[in-house]
Amino acid sequence: NLNFDNDYLETIAYNDVTGELELSPVSFQMSVAEEEVIFSRDFTDSSGQHNRAIHSLAELNGDVALNSDRVSLIKEIVRMEEESGLTLGTQRTIGVKGEFTNLVREGATLEATTEWRNTGNTTVDGLQVEAIENENARLVEAQFSEGKQSLESGRFVGGEWVAEAAESTQITAKVEVTGQAGNVLDLSEGILGVSTETSEEVFENEEGSKNLITYQGDLNYDGRVSFKDLAYLNAGAARQELEDKVDEEGNSVLNEFGTVEQVASEASYASDVDANYDGKVSIADLSVLEKDWGKSLHTGEESFLGSGESLTWESMDGDGTWDNSSFKRENAVAAEQMAEVGEASCFAPEPVEEGACGGLSDGPTEVQEDDGLLGSEVVY
Repeated sequence: NLNFDNDYLETIAYNDVTGELELSPVSFQMSVAEEEVIFSRDFTDSSGQHNRAIHSLAELNGDVALNSDRVSLIKEIVRMEEESGLTLGTQRTIGVKGEFTNLVREGATLEATTEWRNTGNTTVDGLQVEAIENENARLVEAQFSEGKQSLESGRFVGGEWVAEAAESTQITAKVEVTGQAGNVLDLSEGILGVSTETSEEVFENEEGSKNLITYQGDLNYDGRVSFKDLAYLNAGAARQELEDKVDEEGNSVLNEFGTVEQVASEASYASDVDANYDGKVSIADLSVLEKDWGKSLHTGEESFLGSGESLTWESMDGDGTWDNSSFKRENAVAAEQMAEVGEASCFAPEPVEEGACGGLSDGPTEVQEDDGLLGSEVVY
């Protein structure tokens, strides 16, 4: 056994990837007390009995040689790093062809994936996801792909560091939007971390998307709540097929009236226009639109609530990651109206009140009872 002064070794710089100390490799020599190194071998003596020949190294005229006189000292590194951050957005279904917009509605719960790699030099065990506080979001749940619990690191092979041996895993996370419309949800400020049994450290995410939060009632994701959103709500209701809601055990879920709760089937559900997030589009969603009726994020040409250093008109598209056509089209309309009317107060950086700017008087107040919802049977 070789014993080293650990306190001294803590002061030595090391390679941040491999953990190899800068004083490596260490060269050393070995000597032995020749009279104290004893060898023995079994033999049968002249009487036919079992016996043992015993000789010192000196008696055998032997010597000691090392196969290697160099040893590398490695500092253990436990480290997990994000390969790619979570990218949030809203996958739209109604009225568009697969648009994935940067805008996320107040109160929405969205799912995204991120990849993490073991970039240390030792195997990590007992992987767990920890929630990290974020000003505008909350981690609802997260899990590793295939229930992964450990990850191998890179390693030395024949004296060479093989980084490709390091393993990675995906984390699928559900994130709830808790911030208000006009705020920017910045996941790079933290939303989750990875902990292990191998270390007490929690490795927090440092990457992730920046998303503009819009109103809960903005169902067409143009940054404004208006009659258009009512049309999108109707379209979502027209396509859905209702079925009984069941729990994880397959039992029917009852509503407050004691009857089986109905939700949209997975194939027909348009979550992007489910205003109150209850699993179906129904007349209950109208209260959300009424609450947000007439409000707008737009404050001028290429200007909106939330625009600034963290999110700009150009960066919100993310090099093609998001399609914000509806939002940018509405911004152009709002800017043109502002120029024509000359009343900046109509597009001030405050939510537009009902009846202001453009004559949006009363919101939807009543719907014919048809719980398909709506069709076209909306009364104003």
